[in-house]
Amino acid sequence: IPDKNLPWEREGVFNPGVARVGDEVVMLYRAVGEKEAYISRLGLAKSKDGILFERASTEPVFWPKESFDKWATEDPRITQIGEDFYVTYVAVASRIMQDGLPFPSSEPLETATALLKTRDFISFENLGIISPENSDNKDIVLFPKKIGGRYCMLHRPNFWDKSWHEIIKSKGKTLVWPYDVETLPEHPGIWIAWSDNLKDWKEHRLLLHASHHTDVKIGPGLPPIETKDGWLVIYHHVVTTENKDSFIYTIHAALFDLDNPTKMIGKLAYAILAPEMPYEREQLSPIVFPTGGYVLGDTLFIYYGASDRYIGLATGSLSELLDELKKSII
Repeated sequence: IPDKNLPWEREGVFNPGVARVGDEVVMLYRAVGEKEAYISRLGLAKSKDGILFERASTEPVFWPKESFDKWATEDPRITQIGEDFYVTYVAVASRIMQDGLPFPSSEPLETATALLKTRDFISFENLGIISPENSDNKDIVLFPKKIGGRYCMLHRPNFWDKSWHEIIKSKGKTLVWPYDVETLPEHPGIWIAWSDNLKDWKEHRLLLHASHHTDVKIGPGLPPIETKDGWLVIYHHVVTTENKDSFIYTIHAALFDLDNPTKMIGKLAYAILAPEMPYEREQLSPIVFPTGGYVLGDTLFIYYGASDRYIGLATGSLSELLDELKKSII
């Protein structure tokens, strides 16, 4: 929960990235200290059992510094590749809020995702923006190893759907996008892409799309987890409610082939976690938003943001989840 004595996090701590490092669990968490401009920074916490965490610093370990993230550094996701830890984070170059209200602008707010490299979670090498231009990309997760000799990522470009494409056309704009517009989904979905250097990403392909009329979008949650049966992808799913500007965020699961992650093995038609507890339903939109996790033995740990204010943990049997996914109908 937020520490009221720390001005930079007193309004909310949520959407954490986690990693197992030796005999402890390291957590980078998003922190908001004030609602006037809604600037996010990253804090650091550690745990011996993955359940009880203690802050490892009373100051942020990462914060807005660059032109592309000067208004916020949000939602870290951590992937270990070799001896290095890579952290994707949402970089916001434009002001989000003013006096607690959305900042007035003639154009929609476009965010990007940047990549950090670290070994100690205190010093970071910023590798810059890795999301495609004109995508408004907030959810990038990296696979923990190369597949077929190349790096692989999942991402959720908000602007890569049919409604946004029509808006661009109506304004008489011409943009060069790395996809076939005929294959655009109705709503923002999960895409897969490949890279030789973790910087330049290509061969973007739609992997999962939102399929129900009440859906708003879906997007990556945890970095993909390698299992004996395939890549386990835990993702968030957003639907509309009866109230205007109110949405419900739930957590879903799918399974993909280890050698060819574009090939789906199974997908559950129901949520594995939904906002039910009071601390998950504090805001207008009930939210459980997965951003970090790992497997220990047969236990799957999923860390998530609750109500854009708290950090929650859900656990369950990995083998039971995989059995259900393998039985699901594609």
